[in-house]
Amino acid sequence: MTNEANPDRAMLLHQEYLRGLGVRSILFMPMLIAGCVAGLIAIRFSQKRTFLRKEIELTRALAHQAMLALQLTRLSAQNRESDLLAERNRVARDIHDTLAQGFTGVIAQLEAAKGAISQRRKVRASDHLDRAAELAREGLREARRSVQALRPLVLEKKPLPAALKDLMERMTTGTTMEAKLCLQGEPRKLPPELETNLLRIGQEVLTNAVRHAHASKFDALVVFESHEIRLNLRDNGHGFDPAKNHEGFGLQSMRERAEDMGGQFSLESSEGNGTAISIVLPLASASESDPL
Repeated sequence: MTNEANPDRAMLLHQEYLRGLGVRSILFMPMLIAGCVAGLIAIRFSQKRTFLRKEIELTRALAHQAMLALQLTRLSAQNRESDLLAERNRVARDIHDTLAQGFTGVIAQLEAAKGAISQRRKVRASDHLDRAAELAREGLREARRSVQALRPLVLEKKPLPAALKDLMERMTTGTTMEAKLCLQGEPRKLPPELETNLLRIGQEVLTNAVRHAHASKFDALVVFESHEIRLNLRDNGHGFDPAKNHEGFGLQSMRERAEDMGGQFSLESSEGNGTAISIVLPLASASESDPL
């Protein structure tokens, strides 16, 4: 009798397989579309445990984000007409910028919580779980706003420098990375599209520093000049050889954002010496725009 004809035996064999991998507990969360189950997320643990309400809420938020990303990808694939190409690319960039970076922040906080749990520091672990849950919920909100072509929520409340500082604090609090933002010149009110693109670029570079470069320091510099704004971002991580093929979607997205606004994008990196990225965008003269 085959395993397909004996589901109980198949289940038993699967359980034995998972135990062999060291899995002792699994948290399952359905991925829903219009109330119907379209997929399933399973998170495995190496110890027997009960799950806190905040952990279940976090997993549910992640499942919603993943399902939203899949749906947007499917819709994007179905629209190949030339008049929809620009919109598809915008959605793809925004989903990458909200979901990928959001997941990186969530993962960083969960890893910090894991370390706190191993040290029996329950209060600190709970704080990290709260931050992870909030990052997941914020990612879901931002993904929904991207679909509606709205600017990031944080920019509705704060100017670009404050929004960047807030982003850096939320993504690195409780981690081993030291992040610092400096401001030069007289801050000015910027066009919404420019603020959105610069925030997304900063988010992408910070995510790469956390996820790929394993940096311990991240420095951001925002410079307001009479006819341009400059954003310099640097980390002390592993770095890479720009001559090799590292043209992932993140670098392509950053370049496209800068060029679409008539700006310049430059990258300097070498193996073992970190990475520095600079974006320079033209501005109207100071007399044509309002100070903050």
